[in-house]
Amino acid sequence: MTKPVLLINTNVSQPPVSPVGLEYTGEALVEAGVPVRVLDLAFEADWRAALANELNVYEPLAVGLAVRNTDDCCFATRKSFLPWIKEVVTEVRRISQAFILLGGGGFSIMPEAILRLTRTHAGIIGDSEEAVASLVKCLQKDGDITQLPNIIHWREGKIARNRRINVDLEHLPVPRRRLFDNKKYETRGAMVGLETKRGCSQKCIFCADPVAKGSKVRLRPPRIVVQELRDLLEQGVSWFHMCDSEFNLPITHAKEVCHTIIEAGLGDKIRWYTYCSPVPFDRELATLMKRAGCAGINFGVDSLCDGQLSRLGRSHSTSDIHKLVRLLKEAEINYIFDLLIGGPGETEETVKTTIDKVRELALPLVGIALGVRVYPDTTLGKAVTSGLITEGLDPGKGRAFHEPLFYLSPGLGSDAPALINELVAGDKRFLFLMSPSEAGSYNYAGDEALCRLIKDGARGAYWDILRQSKH
Repeated sequence: MTKPVLLINTNVSQPPVSPVGLEYTGEALVEAGVPVRVLDLAFEADWRAALANELNVYEPLAVGLAVRNTDDCCFATRKSFLPWIKEVVTEVRRISQAFILLGGGGFSIMPEAILRLTRTHAGIIGDSEEAVASLVKCLQKDGDITQLPNIIHWREGKIARNRRINVDLEHLPVPRRRLFDNKKYETRGAMVGLETKRGCSQKCIFCADPVAKGSKVRLRPPRIVVQELRDLLEQGVSWFHMCDSEFNLPITHAKEVCHTIIEAGLGDKIRWYTYCSPVPFDRELATLMKRAGCAGINFGVDSLCDGQLSRLGRSHSTSDIHKLVRLLKEAEINYIFDLLIGGPGETEETVKTTIDKVRELALPLVGIALGVRVYPDTTLGKAVTSGLITEGLDPGKGRAFHEPLFYLSPGLGSDAPALINELVAGDKRFLFLMSPSEAGSYNYAGDEALCRLIKDGARGAYWDILRQSKH
């Protein structure tokens, strides 16, 4: 009898986030004829007992653990999730002889560091669907994994990366989304995620999405997206998150997805949120998104100062933002603008310009993240590694990338949080990425107030739930 593969969702943050990437991976294994079991630690009160029970009853060929995020990406809290991942890996190793494999977006950002920290056998970088099936078939035959694409592994005591390839999303099987209890996720307040594309071609100096998902945008056929939505609707799920890097890049594909949702008669049956780039975004897309069931958009604006936008590698300008705000107001679309304060070249004056613009534009809701998380293989990370950037690093030189490392512009002075608070002056439209326990925070991981709102029946993007609670 063929041994199964055990897939473990390690993301235990509450409110929960549905493990869409791990489910895609598991369904690719099922399609390849591999028996799959799942253990979702998000809903286990005693994870050690649940793990022991699973491993004692079903001795797996391999155990795959998802690393969705390396940390909470918050300058104020700097909570790393990697010690937790290491703890789970250690427990798996203690009670099982199975091959241990890591994957996920967080892992793909810094695979060497995480492999070294956890001492797992191997990992998958980037797209996992084809890679995991090839790896498992190789393990079944005691074969050689050193030539398998997208695999990082130990070879003679050192870490070796195999070549990386991007899968053709058009040729992947249609996900049935039945490995995890997606309805339970929705009941607990999560929006169930799905992709309409993968990869990002933008040149933002700080963003790790192109590192994790590839710098070429690859599109899923809209009919496949709609078929996936139908399957989830059959399970009683109706709140979704299109978890693309940017839903509207390219804008033609975004419109095609919306058209297909509308033509399938799903626009009034589902509600979904997504991320969008400020450009391109036009009236036609706004109309289509609303008709297709879109309930809110998160725009990564980062700054409302042209000089700072240029330094961050952004492709939009403040003039584009003015046009976007007029369009959003006319279309009566629900949205939030996210700002990233503290990047290279940021000064008190550039921050003041941005905050003043928020008020001038009468923006309804704005999120502020202070401090830029430095990830390896991003433009910012390479500048740190090469020594081009030596000042502004917090907690300073010598910090490993897997230990939350941030850049905060020296131009903000010695007390940047106080500066932001002074400029904001208690304006309730601003949310801050800080400790979940603090008033006005939108750090969702472990936010007890948010969990209470969800328990009372609130649904939607977590930023939108917080917005509605203010009124």
